[in-house]
Amino acid sequence: MKRQIEFLRESLKTRGLKHTRSRELVFREIWRQAESHRNAADIYRSLKKKGYRVSLATVYRTLQVLVRIGLVRAEDLGEKHSHYEPHAPGIAHGHLICLSCGRVEEFVEGKVAAEIEAIGASHGFRLARFSLQVFGFCQKCSRYSSQG
Repeated sequence: MKRQIEFLRESLKTRGLKHTRSRELVFREIWRQAESHRNAADIYRSLKKKGYRVSLATVYRTLQVLVRIGLVRAEDLGEKHSHYEPHAPGIAHGHLICLSCGRVEEFVEGKVAAEIEAIGASHGFRLARFSLQVFGFCQKCSRYSSQG
């Protein structure tokens, strides 16, 4: 975690932004449970539960800053709000999202990334990043609905 915090400090500094306690707390929360794809309210509740005095508005503002400077990604997982995860450059991945139970599973598939890059190139577009969400039904929910 020390490496990530140092990267946070440097990223803020190079953009002329201050390193604040709130920014570090939100950043740490996202990294601590990276696989959870938490939303702003989840992060806020977790910080409050740990005794930190931070407002929901501060969490939202902090998330906007972290997304803008490229340390965090905001993902649309089919709900009316964003979910956040650490941005790890060079690791392209997608999300499989169950329309029944809401389960989210990450996947890394090199062939998909290569194909998306090829599509971009064929249109004269150099990709910086991509986001891929696949909606369907997980194995458990598919099994349940077929037993109906």
